[in-house]
Amino acid sequence: MRNGHSGYILNGAASAASIKPLAVLALMGAITVGAQASAATPAPAPPFAKVIEREVPAIMKEAKVQGAAVGLIVDGKLVYARGFGYADHAGKVPVTPDTVFVAASLSKPIASWVTMRLAEQGRIQLDQPVADMVSPWPLAQNQFDYRQITIRRLLSHTAGTTLGGYQGWLDFKELPTLEESLAGKTNGRGAVELFAPVGAKFQYSGGGYTLMQLAIEQTTKRKYSDLARELVFKPLGMKHTSVAMTPKVLAGAAQGHGDDGGPVPMRYYVEQAPSTLTTTVNDFARWMIAGMAGSPGAHPLTQAQLTLMYTPTELSTPRAPENAVYGMGHFIERLADGSTAVGHDGRNQAGFRAKFLMRPQSGDGIVFFSNSRTGLALDRIVCLWGADAAKADPAATCKK
Repeated sequence: MRNGHSGYILNGAASAASIKPLAVLALMGAITVGAQASAATPAPAPPFAKVIEREVPAIMKEAKVQGAAVGLIVDGKLVYARGFGYADHAGKVPVTPDTVFVAASLSKPIASWVTMRLAEQGRIQLDQPVADMVSPWPLAQNQFDYRQITIRRLLSHTAGTTLGGYQGWLDFKELPTLEESLAGKTNGRGAVELFAPVGAKFQYSGGGYTLMQLAIEQTTKRKYSDLARELVFKPLGMKHTSVAMTPKVLAGAAQGHGDDGGPVPMRYYVEQAPSTLTTTVNDFARWMIAGMAGSPGAHPLTQAQLTLMYTPTELSTPRAPENAVYGMGHFIERLADGSTAVGHDGRNQAGFRAKFLMRPQSGDGIVFFSNSRTGLALDRIVCLWGADAAKADPAATCKK
């Protein structure tokens, strides 16, 4: 380990058994990499790893990014994972592939899995009116018919609900209830409202996912965080992943930084379905691989369910040209070679940035996490990966 970088791993890495304090976790990650390197001769790094090694440090320096972790999947396997920079405010704890990051809106594709598993078990129905699942109805009523809102529409951001994202709270003890959040206790972001007929428009709505979380909890009589652990994280062996976002969970996580590179405090969110994923590169890669066709390992969802999530949602009115294409919990892109890629980005007020993109049919993908607001600049790595995967000109596709 040197220059603040952890060594990269090939074909995955063993994870510690539980979330550890930050310094211990970094040490364990470093030991894991070293042990692997001494136990066997590593396979050659994939070609795109050279692009990551060249671009990430340069982007981090220019954008004042404190720390980042990147994972690369090829043929359904995690073949490269590396930490860059530092996880803490003091710049003493190097990032490793096992560093826990706040992943913000990467919670939404996880929520689509939780929902699909519940539907498979018959505990909820995708097209059941949410009004039949929630009592009393938590949103203000207006001219739009809330009784047409379904889980499917909430997952695809086509339910006509507002409130894209959340401000969060500095004090965990200040967290509102889900009902209070929906009614407007959002630290200045306002209430969730209906702005259009159900199914007519796409509008990104974290508020819609919060409504879905409330419906799931009231229907199953279970905490959403427990369901996510039982239905997704545990079956996939994601030992460092949670949506609980408690002080205990965050004690071992990376610390956030602002636009100037300076430290910013952690923020807490009650809105777990849209906002609170904490995970590592190694863990999240397990989830990505499980969503790919024909990949090895556990597959909690069927191919039909995965296809449904990766299919663009139909609208009752023409889609605006500038609107993103979204399935259920996933943005959908068409790469230069015509292949389909799905992914999501995440960002929050505590200084975290994250993004993943993958091609489920060919079994390749990339993910990065960062503990700096300026980590948005690392989107370039994802763009370069997309150009490389599609054999397109990176200079034309990913202009600086």
